Amino acid sequence: MTKQFERPLLLRGKVVSPDGDARDRYILVRDGLIESVTRVKPPLSEDAVFVKTDNEDWIFPGLLDLHTHSDYNLLPIWDSINAPYNTRYDWRDDPLYKSEVRGPFGEISDPANKLLRAVFGELQAVAGGTAVLQEGTDLERDSTKGSHTLLCRDTADPADLYLDGSKEIFSVVDFFKRDRDTHKLVPVDWSLKKYREGQEKGTLLATLAHVAEGRSGVGSDRGVDPFSRQEFETFMSHPAFKDAQAVKASPFTIIHGCGIDARNPKHIEFLRERNISIVWSPVSNLLLYGDTLDVETLIENGINVALGSDWSPSGSKHVWDEAKFARFYLDAIGSSISDEQIFRMVTTHAASCLGLSNMGRIASGAVADFFILRSPMESDNPLEVFFSTTDEHVRAVMIGGRPIYGDRKFLEEFKIPLQSLPPREGSAVKNKAVSLPKGIDVNIADDISKIEDILKQLDPPVKRSNLLASSDKPYQRRIQFLKSSVARFSWSVRQWRKRGSAEGAGLVQVPPDSVRVWRGFRKAGLTPDEFGKQLGSVFIPSAVQTQVPLGMTAYLPTVLPYEKSSTVPDEIALVFFESKEVYGKTFKTTTGRAYGLLHGTVFAPAQGIPSGEPKSASDWPKLLAGSAEPNQPYHLFETETDWQKGTVRLFLGTRKEGVETADFVNKAVVALVKIQTSPPKEMDGAIVVVNENYLIYWEHWIPEASRTHPGLEDLRQIAEPVVDQVAEPMRVVVDGFAEYSGPTIKGGECLNLQFARRREYPW
Repeated sequence: MTKQFERPLLLRGKVVSPDGDARDRYILVRDGLIESVTRVKPPLSEDAVFVKTDNEDWIFPGLLDLHTHSDYNLLPIWDSINAPYNTRYDWRDDPLYKSEVRGPFGEISDPANKLLRAVFGELQAVAGGTAVLQEGTDLERDSTKGSHTLLCRDTADPADLYLDGSKEIFSVVDFFKRDRDTHKLVPVDWSLKKYREGQEKGTLLATLAHVAEGRSGVGSDRGVDPFSRQEFETFMSHPAFKDAQAVKASPFTIIHGCGIDARNPKHIEFLRERNISIVWSPVSNLLLYGDTLDVETLIENGINVALGSDWSPSGSKHVWDEAKFARFYLDAIGSSISDEQIFRMVTTHAASCLGLSNMGRIASGAVADFFILRSPMESDNPLEVFFSTTDEHVRAVMIGGRPIYGDRKFLEEFKIPLQSLPPREGSAVKNKAVSLPKGIDVNIADDISKIEDILKQLDPPVKRSNLLASSDKPYQRRIQFLKSSVARFSWSVRQWRKRGSAEGAGLVQVPPDSVRVWRGFRKAGLTPDEFGKQLGSVFIPSAVQTQVPLGMTAYLPTVLPYEKSSTVPDEIALVFFESKEVYGKTFKTTTGRAYGLLHGTVFAPAQGIPSGEPKSASDWPKLLAGSAEPNQPYHLFETETDWQKGTVRLFLGTRKEGVETADFVNKAVVALVKIQTSPPKEMDGAIVVVNENYLIYWEHWIPEASRTHPGLEDLRQIAEPVVDQVAEPMRVVVDGFAEYSGPTIKGGECLNLQFARRREYPW
C-alpha cells in the first residue's frame, strides 16, 4: 500500500526538534522523504504543493507506537471488577475477559470485517499523531514479511521503513509461557528458534518482545509477581540471550518487563551490557495489575525507554494519550523526568529501539511523517502544547508527506479524495476528514454502522469504542478513575522509593566512618537568597555529578532556615563514600580538585579567617565511647548500611535557656549513650556532632522512622529544635551536560538525594 504523497511538497511552519525546541522552517518533501529543512524557501517544481501552516500550529514528527494490538481498537476499554491481576494468565483465564473482550472480538473478526477493522484501528492511532505501529498481525504466530497495515508504517515491512528487505524487525509475544497443565514456565520453541536463526544469519534489524508482563511490586504491599520475576530471570539465563555481543548486534526491546527489578545491579547490568531497551505501557500496567515498572530508575541508569499504548481494552487510545498519562503519573510520584524525555519516548527513543535514525525527527533524509497540532493557548513552548491539547486540536497527520487525517480545510489544499467521519463520533470530528490511500475500499460511515450493529446484537450488547478520546465518554471516565487511583497510589510509590525495594536489592552498604560530616557557613558577602540560588543551581547538583563517578554513595544536604542563629551552620551534609581510601583518591583527579575549589564560591573557608568568625568544617566521625570532644563527629553503631535507602531523620537544636554550657555536651552524651546501648528496633545508623551551642543528630532506619524514642526525647529536652524532620528523597540529574535547573533552595530543605552509584551500575 502506498504510504507517501505522489507530488513534491513544501510545508512551512514551526518545526519541533527532538529536544522540544522549535524554529520557523521550510520542509521540502520528495518521494515520501524529507529532502531539506531550511530557513529560506527552496525552489519548487511546477507540480509541487506548497502549504503554509498558521501561527497557532506546531509541526511535530510523527509518533512511533512500538507496543500495540490495533485490531482490538473497535472494542471499548474494559472495566474488570476482578482487577488488579497478578499475571497476564490471570486475566486471560478470567471468565469475564472471555465474555467481555475475547467473545466480542471474535464476533467482529469475521474476514468480511478485516479491512474495516484494520482501517479503524489504525485511524484511531493516526488521530493521535501515530505514524509507525508495531506490526498489525497476530503476534502469537510466526508471520511472514510484508505490510499488514494500511495507513501507518508497519514495523514488519522493510519497505515501509525504507529498507532493502534483507533485514527484518521481529515482533513476538512469548519467548516463554506457562504450561497449562503444570503451570511451569516453558520455552516457546518457534520464537526462540526464529530469534536465534536471525542472530546467526544477521537478518535481524531489531526485536520487539513481550517479556515478564505482570505485577511489578513498585509501590505495592503485594510485592512483585514471582512468575514475572522468574520469567525475566529465565530470559537472562537462557542461551539465546547469554552472549551479550550477539544480542547487542541488533537492537533488542523488552515490552512490559514488569519482572525487572530496577534496583538489582544484576538486572541492570544485564540490560546495559546488551543495550536492551524497554517499551513502557503504564496505563495497561496500572489497569490490569495495579502498579507499573520503576521506569525512572531504569532511565537514570542509562536504559533507553519508549512508550506503547497496548490495546483498547486496557490501554490508551493512542501513544500520544499514553505520553500525556505518563506525564501525569511521573508528576504524581514526584519524578524529575522531563517533558523532553517523555517526548523522546515516542520519537527518537522509540526509533532507537528499531535501530533507525530516519524516524521520530524532522531532518534531511528522514521520513516525511508529521503530526500538526493547533494550540488553543498562548504558549511559545511546543511541549506544553503537546501535553496540554487533545485530539480535537489535531490539525493534520501526514505519513510520507501524504495527509491521512485532519481538518477538512487543511486537507483540501492537497486535492485528494476525502471522507467525513460519522456524526456519532462526536462534535470533535465535525470538521475532520480522512483520506484513505488508493485501493482501500472502505466507506467509513457505512461500514462503522455495520460493526455497531454486530456489537449491539451481542448478549450483553457492546458499545463500540469511539475514534477520539475527546468523544469517548466511557474511556474518559475509566482514565479519570485511574488518575484518581494513581493520586492515592502515588503516596505508596513515594514511600517505596524512600525505603528502597522490599527485597533490599540495590543497597550500597558502607562503613559508618566513611562519611564526611560537613558543617558549612555562608561566604561573607553572599545574601541568603544568593546562597540558596548558588547551592541549588550549581553546588548541590555538581556534588552528585562530579563525586558519584568517584565513589560517592549517599549525599544528604540540609540548608538551615535563613532566620536561624548565626552560630549554627548555614548548610550541613553527610557525604558518604565507598571508603576513606576512595575519598582520598578523589583529590588525585581533576574533577575532585575542581569540586573542592567550588566550596570557596559559597562557603567560608575552614582556615585563614579572623578569629571569632565562623569557619566551615568537614571531618570523619569516630565511634562514640562514653565521652565527646566538641565539634568532633561521632557514629553510634559499627553497622555498615546504605544511607541513601531507608529513612533518615535529622534533629538539629540549639542549647536551651537554663541548660549550662558545661552541661550541654555531657547531657547530650548521656542521651546518645542511651541510644547506642538500647537502640530502637530497625535503627542501624546514627551520627552526631555536639558543641557548646548546638547539636546535630542524624539517625537511619530500615525501613521506616519511628516517631520518637527515649534517647531522642532526651536530646529535645536540652536543645531547642531548628530542624526536626525526615529527609525528603529527591531525584537529581546525574548528567552534567543535560539541561537541569537543580533543586529550588529557599532555606529549610532537608534532602536525601537519589542517584545510581558506581558500585551498583559500573560506568
